[in-house]
Amino acid sequence: MTDHRLPQERDLPAHRHALRKTHLMTLIDQQTATPPARRPRWPVLAALATAAAAALVIGLPIALDHGGTPANAVIREPDGSIKIYITDYKHPELIERRLRGFGVQADVTFLPAGKDCKEPRATYLPDNPALLTAEPPAEGEETYSRLHPEQIKPGQTFVYTLWYIEDGDDRMAIARPRVATGPVAPCEVIPGGPELRRDPHGGIGG
Repeated sequence: MTDHRLPQERDLPAHRHALRKTHLMTLIDQQTATPPARRPRWPVLAALATAAAAALVIGLPIALDHGGTPANAVIREPDGSIKIYITDYKHPELIERRLRGFGVQADVTFLPAGKDCKEPRATYLPDNPALLTAEPPAEGEETYSRLHPEQIKPGQTFVYTLWYIEDGDDRMAIARPRVATGPVAPCEVIPGGPELRRDPHGGIGG
């Protein structure tokens, strides 16, 4: 459980939010794709530090407001999956406690851009894309990620690392979901992790 003083969120115009959601869902693919001839002038995720690059990472949309869902809500769905709404990137212990209430042992860490946890913190299972999915919300619903707890066996821990990244009016969240066997050490913060940067022409930086 680690909370590293992340900035307050600010509202964005609706058209920028739409662009952000579209961009976030393709961020990770763009890390290895051949750049198109005409590149959009958006900031993007820079090259990940070695520890982050070796693991599955997911781009998450940023909620503009809390709407009718409490900040950092954790809700069990009828199918057994768990929706995780994060609108305030502070107090990860609240997420941990709510997940434990649903029988999921969890270690949640919030980090700013350019920082990471010193690894290895634990013995991890191979990355599993079915563990946590990012889905477009229904009309009027806040953004969320969906945890599939059947992917976590007794004695295992859901290790959930999130970065809130802000550069002026540009914001994004990056999630690294993993499953650990055995104990998980506290996060010792070191340089690394994802960050935003712009190329000299204001376009995609990589």
